[in-house]
Amino acid sequence: MPSARITLVDTKTLSAGAGWQVEAAARALKAGWPLQSVLDTVRRIQEQTHSFFTLRELKYLIHGGRISHMKGLIASMLDIKPMIGVENERGTYVQMGQARSFAAAIRGLAQLPAKFMPRGSAVRAQVAHASNPEAADELRQAAAKLFDGTWRATGRLSMVLGAHTGPSMVGLVMAPLAAFSDVP
Repeated sequence: MPSARITLVDTKTLSAGAGWQVEAAARALKAGWPLQSVLDTVRRIQEQTHSFFTLRELKYLIHGGRISHMKGLIASMLDIKPMIGVENERGTYVQMGQARSFAAAIRGLAQLPAKFMPRGSAVRAQVAHASNPEAADELRQAAAKLFDGTWRATGRLSMVLGAHTGPSMVGLVMAPLAAFSDVP
């Protein structure tokens, strides 16, 4: 479409974090903002949004080649659960920690945002899951004890992400509420 004006934006994240950027851009464009202001706002939200995930079983990561068979087998035998973050600068996955049980991983995941913002901060937060609403509720309750959240509705992860991680995957997305202060 030669007449189309297209601007590509790398959200450098996934799931709810990407959705927040799309929502902010749509609201700003609808309000008549100039393109550069929209892009600056999306970039600010991207830089201040933090996404964290964990899962009960590693077999989907093993089968998908995300972790080696040997590493996955050893971690599964020891009941080690990864806590994974999305690094904001390049949008890559990084291991943020590990826990010896899924319940401990959920508690640990709720605490990870404190590496980026003080506990008690006013935040925008959302929990997402593949097919694990019980764990999503546990994660939301644990995080709500640590941060003053404006909570978005708990959502479902995309089918693509769920296919790579399996049905037990739960995630937490959080950003300072101030990052959204000027979004219409």
